[in-house]
Amino acid sequence: MSKPVRQHFIPRSYLNNFSESMEGKYFIHGKRHDSQQIVRLSTKDICIERNLYTIPTNDGEKNFDVEHFYADKVDSVFPTVYTLIKDPNVRTIDFETRLKIITTALSLYFRTPKFLNIQNNFFERQIKHAFENTTKDEVIISFLGEEPKVNRNEVEEIIKERKEHNRIRFLIQHLQDYENLVQSKLMDDISVYHIVDDSEFITSDNPVIIRAFVDPTSPDYDEEEYFKKEINPFEKTNMIHLPLDRKTMLTIIPRADNNVSSLFRRMDIEILDVLMYNSDIEKNAESWILGSKNGIEKHIEDQRSFNVETPENLERVRNYKEKALAFSELKTLMEKKGLRSAEVKEKVAEMNSIHHISSDRNFQKILQTVNSL
Repeated sequence: MSKPVRQHFIPRSYLNNFSESMEGKYFIHGKRHDSQQIVRLSTKDICIERNLYTIPTNDGEKNFDVEHFYADKVDSVFPTVYTLIKDPNVRTIDFETRLKIITTALSLYFRTPKFLNIQNNFFERQIKHAFENTTKDEVIISFLGEEPKVNRNEVEEIIKERKEHNRIRFLIQHLQDYENLVQSKLMDDISVYHIVDDSEFITSDNPVIIRAFVDPTSPDYDEEEYFKKEINPFEKTNMIHLPLDRKTMLTIIPRADNNVSSLFRRMDIEILDVLMYNSDIEKNAESWILGSKNGIEKHIEDQRSFNVETPENLERVRNYKEKALAFSELKTLMEKKGLRSAEVKEKVAEMNSIHHISSDRNFQKILQTVNSL
């Protein structure tokens, strides 16, 4: 069995969907948080770390079981899952396919080293800060329930040992967390969003977006507080989004009635939706946003121009919120009352009287379906 030392935490089979091919090689563009420069990279050389998943053994050998698990059970399956998701003729899925889609998509959340690096950087800052503020040669550090004693002359060695300790714990814990996350989302609806204008999705070195569920119709809803809220990834009401390529996003959304649906929903979206998803993708990235050169450039420019409070932008936001609220109410009615109900027909008629809703491509599909019943 192979012993891969250079290990992708975001698989090349995923990155290639945002890349350009040249003589059988794939190249992607990227921009770091700390740089204004957009660079061109081989997908072989991005989202990769040496021995991230390698497990040391007592006999001095190295165990590559985790890397082989991802390579064989997830990364090799991704192209098949991607092809199925992209097929417009696929409208229903069985439970086996549902499991395959969810396990493949959610693998990209806990396997990235972002959370491990946050932990390591916090420990390193804590220990160095402690010695900067004392003349003592030994201090006690409080870290994750432990209180190790650290000698000033051993700081670098202690940091190195702690990073390796954290990495081994990460290898064990992230697989358990991954399994728990999959189990929490197995009954959810699965949808595919497709961009119908010239916008593009970007992606990142930490591409899975998890949003807390919110009911915008609730009198207690506070938009500012919502975006400050810390995310519990295992909360069953969370919404999950993963860009699959420049034009496609997979979305996993909980159902109001907790029943499994075999429907595989497909929706069309435009620039305002893309703006919000791309903004979340950039915020969620550890170091890199990735995509086509044009896609990254347009993302930067769109974020700049749409965040200016012009009358036109404010109206766009108001209309978007009104439309999102109406769709949320309609979705709840459909799940609780059924498509043929008088309540659903009344809500559809109301939405059809509002131009910025009635002109929406997804609403037109709903209108056509309801009118045909």
